[in-house]
Amino acid sequence: MEVKRFFLHVRSHPRAVALVPTHAISDPNGSFLSIAICKSRADEDGGDVRVKITTESVAASLQYYSPLDIDAVYGCAGVLDYQGDTFIFFTTRCQPVCDLTELNTSAGSRSVFRMTQVISLSLTDPVFDIQACRRASGGAMIDDPTQGEIDIYGITNPCTQMLAFLESGAFFFSPQFDITRTTQSQRMRAIATDEPGVFDPDPKFLWNSNMLQVFTDFRMHMCSTAEREAFEAAGYAMSLIQGAVDSFYAGSRNGSNAGPNDAALVMYLISRSSSMRSGMRFLTRGVDDEGGVANEVETEVIIATRSLTFSHVQIRGSVPAFWTQEGLQIGSHRVHITRSAKATMPATQRHFADLLGRYKRVNAINLLKQHNTPGAYDGSDSGAGAPEASLGQFYQSMIEAMGLSSSIVSYTGFDYHHEVKGGNFDRVSGLIRQIGPLLTGYQYYLADNESDVVLTLQRGVQRTNCLDCLDRTNVVQSVISRAVLSEFMRQNAIVPSSAMSAAMDGIGQLWRANGNAISRSYAGTGALKSDVTTSGKSGWAGFFSDASKSLSRLMQNNFQDKGKQSVIDTLLGSGDSGLVSRPVLLYDPYEREIAADLSRELERVSRKDSIHVLLCTYNLHGNAYRGEPLGSWLVMPRNVRPDIVAIGFQEVVNLDVQSVIAADTANRRTWEQVLTAEINAQYRKAFGNKADGEYALVSSEQLVGVALLFFAHDAVFPRIHNVQMVKHKTGLSGMAGNKGCVAMNLMLDDTSICIVAAHLASGTSNVAERNSDFHSIRTGTRFRRGRHIDEHDYAFWLGDLNYRIELPYDQARALISQRQLKSLMMYDQLSMQMASGKVFRGYQEAEIHFPPTYKFDDGTNTYDTSEKMRVPSWTDRIMYSGNNVRVLEYYRDEITFSDHKPVLAMMEFDVVSVDKAQKRQILRKLYARRHGPLVDTASSSGVQSLKSAEQKLIDWGTGSDSGLGASTRISTPQISQLASIAATLPSPSSSTHVWWDDEQQQQPISKAASRFAGASPTRSERSNSIGRALINPFALTISAMASSAVSPTVQVRPKQLVNIIDDPFADDATGLSWEPIVPM
Repeated sequence: MEVKRFFLHVRSHPRAVALVPTHAISDPNGSFLSIAICKSRADEDGGDVRVKITTESVAASLQYYSPLDIDAVYGCAGVLDYQGDTFIFFTTRCQPVCDLTELNTSAGSRSVFRMTQVISLSLTDPVFDIQACRRASGGAMIDDPTQGEIDIYGITNPCTQMLAFLESGAFFFSPQFDITRTTQSQRMRAIATDEPGVFDPDPKFLWNSNMLQVFTDFRMHMCSTAEREAFEAAGYAMSLIQGAVDSFYAGSRNGSNAGPNDAALVMYLISRSSSMRSGMRFLTRGVDDEGGVANEVETEVIIATRSLTFSHVQIRGSVPAFWTQEGLQIGSHRVHITRSAKATMPATQRHFADLLGRYKRVNAINLLKQHNTPGAYDGSDSGAGAPEASLGQFYQSMIEAMGLSSSIVSYTGFDYHHEVKGGNFDRVSGLIRQIGPLLTGYQYYLADNESDVVLTLQRGVQRTNCLDCLDRTNVVQSVISRAVLSEFMRQNAIVPSSAMSAAMDGIGQLWRANGNAISRSYAGTGALKSDVTTSGKSGWAGFFSDASKSLSRLMQNNFQDKGKQSVIDTLLGSGDSGLVSRPVLLYDPYEREIAADLSRELERVSRKDSIHVLLCTYNLHGNAYRGEPLGSWLVMPRNVRPDIVAIGFQEVVNLDVQSVIAADTANRRTWEQVLTAEINAQYRKAFGNKADGEYALVSSEQLVGVALLFFAHDAVFPRIHNVQMVKHKTGLSGMAGNKGCVAMNLMLDDTSICIVAAHLASGTSNVAERNSDFHSIRTGTRFRRGRHIDEHDYAFWLGDLNYRIELPYDQARALISQRQLKSLMMYDQLSMQMASGKVFRGYQEAEIHFPPTYKFDDGTNTYDTSEKMRVPSWTDRIMYSGNNVRVLEYYRDEITFSDHKPVLAMMEFDVVSVDKAQKRQILRKLYARRHGPLVDTASSSGVQSLKSAEQKLIDWGTGSDSGLGASTRISTPQISQLASIAATLPSPSSSTHVWWDDEQQQQPISKAASRFAGASPTRSERSNSIGRALINPFALTISAMASSAVSPTVQVRPKQLVNIIDDPFADDATGLSWEPIVPM
């Protein structure tokens, strides 16, 4: 298995790292890639990191670089800012795993490699170069995970944990094909793409997408397809998947164990773990707002013979609801469902929209307990949590509430533990009989290697889940796989009958290894019930093995997973691990020139909408809610319906030592329920019969006494995504959470919003401490990809900021009684600090027309009469930043629940929605103008259109990396021939209809008797017919370029013109029956 290699060279002044292809060293026209830090964007807060990538001539420039004493590397895994420095990662060792075209030599090599050794080089400092050389050569190192990797000179490498994670054996790459996509997805994309020689990795399964972003942007800014294809062919950047890859030879003609030379077929298993919501077992559960679910894995089984290529795909993933398992987990399956059904629905829809876009149909197999709790579950749970069965019932109700036809999304409940109780694992076959018609209808991908004809396409997928999506799920998926593969091999006589048993044993071994690999990544140990996966039976050896693994899981999941989760978050650019990682961006010399044009163009194609937000900050003084009336606290001012409501609490619990060590969330949970009911009650009171829909809790978080609760009206649920809440401590110099903030980041349409609930240092004279707390929160709070609070379109601070009035008590009381609020405001510490530019620079506050909100005697409207007689002050404030924010109301309420008064603000601002495909096209045109004349191939003229189509066919048919195989060529007729063909083509497709569904175009696949529901069609029947396709009801577009996997069914024959003049992938959003949600 050959693979591209590169020499590493470094330049000292200025520092740069070069990737030099091994063949380019002796090529006078050779070129190499240089990567360096551009310091033009450095700022006082660290800002982002700008990386400059250039292609340089070996003859002209390599003389300024020095070679590193490292064997040739296999490529670059990406660039990452980590622990205060910027590192570039290279793969130095790898292990060949398999070649997917081993038996089909005419198709070229499609090798897969496991990454086994990685090195990191600093882009700012040569201090780690020697260490990297020693690591690559296997030299001695002192490995201390707590301190980093230390060499004999005492130099500490901060990337030790990251390197160990990448070297875990779970990462794979291929230099010859797009390993992030299934066989069917690769074939369909090869048909649809304009650039067959350019890889378009699926971001869902590309694990180093965050690290490769600068390379992706560098390629995007290239103007021509030839440039992009040349960059791709060079192989500088490597796409990584996490999961499992394995193979098994079967079907020996002489009856012995098959080997590469005499095997009738090779079985491959490739599992791709999703990078959308990745993490460790008890730290990552359920769904996120983008529709990504925990432990989501796409598993593809491929059977390759000399004449056929077969592929069958299944998926697994956590229940797509918002749920957690809190506290110490010792065999407990109690779960907390943290959002109501209405608040969960947009995320569930996005999840299934993504699946339908990829696989067209989905059958959800739920292996959770089915009968523990009678009746449906509404999403609420007690502090002890809900049983496993309630989560399954909630899941089923969500599928039913989507209102989709069962022919598109179906649900199958199978109580695994109940069915196999007593070791009756053979009863899983009952599930196979139950879903048999679906297995037959969904089919599989099959292609004839000799003629390069697609015989059938897989038209649906089985989505299996249990609680962890590990042990039960792997057993059931292995049984489904055996059933589909054995039926296929039996009907097509793929192997001799004498070799069928060995082939099925091989499938079992592949699934056993797969279960162990996925389990190690998610739970830290191999899978339980692995003996059942292999043989269908379990014995005492398996029992003791499972007990040992369960104990190991207990220790790792409860005590060791947080460190690994931090590494994963940093690698993927997600989670609050961004505290140690700045965003890495491509240095773009045209950025400022293009910015104005881009803004103007986006203004033209974007949609703008006004949003109302109700914000509240309230210090509860540690008081728990005990049924007190809330009065007018949450009355909706001006009878304006807020789209979103954010309530920030301070001192939601008493700030004693016990709470600081382990804060109780019971008070927050109570307020979540109370406020949900109160907001809806006030909404109905304000709007009466005109009240449409209701509010629900979207997310909440707590840092000791600070809590942030975020609600939204269900009309805006589908527009909210990327919700993330993070915490930042400022107490005791950042060590304690008695002071600090809870901050949230969200996208509403394409507008970024940040809301910060803060509690700053107390004490009249502690102004400097409060200022310090503000700056610590402002610069130290990071969201995904290292985003700061100030890097949002709109930012809102609500909190007990604790700035006081610098007047004696009596004078302050006198001014309040005289309603001389403007005079009193002259002595407000916050106003003075803002005026001097020390805090909240760039922020505004509405004019205050209400008396100070602190401090009152508990339960009264009387300012403090205690011995301390604290000066009445406006400690509770709401600040905002952003373009054209309109403050409709800024007021306090008179509720007497605490020693503070709540402060509220109703604001209005604009959000925009931008079509991402249009934005990409605009960017491409703007960059093309900077580089040279723009060639417009999309002319309205019929002749020009035909020329464009002809050229498309020429480029496609001659592309070396088109993915269609060396034997596939598409003839190029003359323009007149194209015109005559165009006249006979069917009408273009839309999102509700596709031309290949027409009876006159394609006949349905015949269904004869089979073990499931009917025999698979013969090869000749498959090649002459393709069944009907269903359109994703969620998606606005079905464009194969936009979808990341399976596209609509198309048949491709060699030397036959493909219909790309009337594009079967054309976008059309007409005829949808309900408001569509575009999967993000």
